[in-house]
Amino acid sequence: MEGVDVNCQTCGEVDDFYSKTLHGMYMSQPGPCEHATAELRKKRKNLRSMNEERRSLLLKSASLFPPSPGVKLSYGTAGFRADASILQSTVHRLGILAALRSLKTQSVIGLMVTASHNKVTDNGVKIADPSGGMLSQDWEPFADHIANARDPETLVSLIEEFVKKENIPFDGTHSAEILLGRDTRPSGESLLEVAKQGISSVSGAVAHDMGILTTPQLHWMVRARNKSLKATESDYFDQLLSSFSCLMDLIPDGSKINESEDKLMVDGANGVGGEKLEIIKTKLNGLVIEVYNDGKGGGVLNEGVGADFVQKEKVAPHGFSSIHAGIRSAIS
Repeated sequence: MEGVDVNCQTCGEVDDFYSKTLHGMYMSQPGPCEHATAELRKKRKNLRSMNEERRSLLLKSASLFPPSPGVKLSYGTAGFRADASILQSTVHRLGILAALRSLKTQSVIGLMVTASHNKVTDNGVKIADPSGGMLSQDWEPFADHIANARDPETLVSLIEEFVKKENIPFDGTHSAEILLGRDTRPSGESLLEVAKQGISSVSGAVAHDMGILTTPQLHWMVRARNKSLKATESDYFDQLLSSFSCLMDLIPDGSKINESEDKLMVDGANGVGGEKLEIIKTKLNGLVIEVYNDGKGGGVLNEGVGADFVQKEKVAPHGFSSIHAGIRSAIS
């Protein structure tokens, strides 16, 4: 429990009950006046009540999403990934972690629901730190511990221990802000709602749903928000296009660019990358982009397409053939 400053309504003196009496004397000296003693009891009672309310809120929320029996996950570079059907508890608890991280850093934090190149039935969750980078490695063990906590009581005990160890302001007087994003997986929408419930179980925490995004988009938005910059998807595209324009300006005047150099084929892997490229290609000057496997033709995410498939199978993705030899290509 944190120290509480107490004002005696009679004598008007103030002090911290952990170190001094209300009359400026250390604990080795006589104790506080009787007026302050009554107020001290009242404030300590109110503080205990607040702690109990926060604990109760966490317990109630966590009990809605019990962990799957026999499942043990580990947080790594890609966050947590598994079959989407067993991830509710994990995503809920990462929502809590995101809120705690925001309270600790007093910054905007990101939470992304995605499994990148995994099959469509999988999903995952990862945290973006204030800089736009990955979650600090110092917090990864805590992520593992709470994700694998066997029941709500154990979970809350772990949270309380960590809050005390990290000196996280958990008294409800500080705010926390988390930006949420997800990819196009069918399970993403429901898992994002679970993350919101985890976040809202921490007093003062607020979640902002940024919609369907690529992971780099969410990381960029988190960094921009923490630099007090505009952080919408449109702002992201504007910066990307501006940077590309600067690169194009480096081409010497009079240089000839043939058709094959002016064209880029992109495998969208039937996912969010292809969807976003369809938007940005209409705004590009100096480069023609043809998006294959953009998800609109009924293709399945990462099935016969995508970087992981190409790397493992050593074959071109669906839609690419020998007639495209010599044309620059990119695989998402």
